[in-house]
Amino acid sequence: MQPLEKLAKLFEQFPGIGKRQAKRFVYFILHKNQAYLQELIEEMQKVKNEIHQCKSCYRFYPKNGKNICEICAEENRSKQILIVEKDADLEKIHTSKLYEGKYFVLGGFIASHEKRKNYARTEELFRRIREDREKGILEEVIFGLSVSPEAEHTRLHLSSLLKKEFPDLQISTLGRGLSTGTELEYSDNETLKYAFQSRIKEQ
Repeated sequence: MQPLEKLAKLFEQFPGIGKRQAKRFVYFILHKNQAYLQELIEEMQKVKNEIHQCKSCYRFYPKNGKNICEICAEENRSKQILIVEKDADLEKIHTSKLYEGKYFVLGGFIASHEKRKNYARTEELFRRIREDREKGILEEVIFGLSVSPEAEHTRLHLSSLLKKEFPDLQISTLGRGLSTGTELEYSDNETLKYAFQSRIKEQ
């Protein structure tokens, strides 16, 4: 395999990147000077060396001499755990300052087909929940997964297991449906379905 094609194949492993975009990345690099390439390589190595994965929530965080990130280290956070798929979801919610509990990055979904690989950190999640329950610092688990067949399958499966093992644990899901500014005529059926299911009764 030629170097150009091999590099393009590596770029294709990036999430959401297809063959055409991968080739565009390769040609972009070919047009950059050596100084840029050297800086790119150094920064990639620095990120790999200085960014660690939290042993508690599994998000990536800057090295701080501890095995857990600064969020998990905060003892005054509420007795909740929000389950999200990836780091980007966690960062989005955390920076919004709308939530004051703890997090857990699931890392993927539970495959609905037996032949597909499961990427979800199911065992790690349940270990974390057991530990927090024993410490008396967990009262509610909140699912903050995307709206998709795989995410819904994962949520239902985990919710069922949680209810069996922790019958007194409160389990909830973030409300889904119409976002601010959305017009009904441009909403798809799935969005409308969740909008009705998540409707709030007026007092």
